[in-house]
Amino acid sequence: MCVSTHTTRTHVLLAVPPQLAVNSIEFAPALPDALLRKWQACGTWMAPHAKYVAVYDTPFWREQGLSGEARSAVGPMGEIHDASSGDGDAALFGFLGVPAHVRRQAPEAVLLAHCRAQLVRLFGEQAAQPKAEILKDWASDPHTAVPGDGNPDLNHPVPPPATASAAPWENRLIGIASEWSPNFSGYVAGAIEAARLGVETLLLPTRQRPAVLN
Repeated sequence: MCVSTHTTRTHVLLAVPPQLAVNSIEFAPALPDALLRKWQACGTWMAPHAKYVAVYDTPFWREQGLSGEARSAVGPMGEIHDASSGDGDAALFGFLGVPAHVRRQAPEAVLLAHCRAQLVRLFGEQAAQPKAEILKDWASDPHTAVPGDGNPDLNHPVPPPATASAAPWENRLIGIASEWSPNFSGYVAGAIEAARLGVETLLLPTRQRPAVLN
């Protein structure tokens, strides 16, 4: 993909994480080196993570007086939550605590079996037979992660500048993915905040726009 200031586009709101933008988009003219380095250094918060979901006919754990929430150091899931919907669909989900480079070495069937076994230990034999299972590994998703995300900084990233500080890209290319949020980087609320700030910047008269949006 190429983004250029020479096209008919006046402005671009960039809704992909900074690292993914640097690795998958060609900018013409090139972005400033200082901005590229900051974008490259900003890890994508969800990139190294994976989630397991087990769907059941009923939320049987509630019949045992259990909330469906758990924290575990035994794994493979580090935290588990009740993901049942209000219209009767029952489900449990958990974030895997196994690092991305370890997950890559294990067949998906093996990971699913370990997740089911963990739910059985926590909630009983009824957990052994979900009617559906989903394993979402963002580390293997090319639309989320780059190879460098396999060894993440475990802290939330410090948001980089969302636009260049000088022409031709200044306030014409504005990052609005969650990683650019100044207050909620990495969260859904961060994506909303970053998008709001980006749109507000575009709506401001040119003379009132900040030199660097961060």
